[in-house]
Amino acid sequence: MFEKYFYVVFLSLLSFGCSENDEVINETLLGSWELMAYYNQSTGEMRTSPSGSDSIRITFQEDDFQGTTGRNTFFGDYTTELSTLSLLSLNGTEIAESEWGILFFQTIASTYDSDQELFFMEYNIENNILNIEYDESNLMRFKAVK
Repeated sequence: MFEKYFYVVFLSLLSFGCSENDEVINETLLGSWELMAYYNQSTGEMRTSPSGSDSIRITFQEDDFQGTTGRNTFFGDYTTELSTLSLLSLNGTEIAESEWGILFFQTIASTYDSDQELFFMEYNIENNILNIEYDESNLMRFKAVK
């Protein structure tokens, strides 16, 4: 009899933890992120993905990252120090890119430091939002995703 109640309680608790709408909570860079918008802190202007455009996702693992623009994949190595994100390498495929994908790659390219031979950006994470500053007062805003 005890076993029967145990299984009922166990399965009930298990079902509470399994929901496709579970909120992703990410307080570190590790994990997956989806680009939501470009944000200018000075003017308050926000540029979001054009309607029907492919989503851009990036996943940070221990020392490397990988991502997709919907049409292309990209990957490389990175390091962080305090609030600094340095992409040590950036590689990927080169199929005809969408407007949103072109903007993403142009933005990353604009952060290249030829003296250090890396892409250099500041970042912070707050309320499951990853902000990557690519130019003074200009941010790429990502949301945490599964």
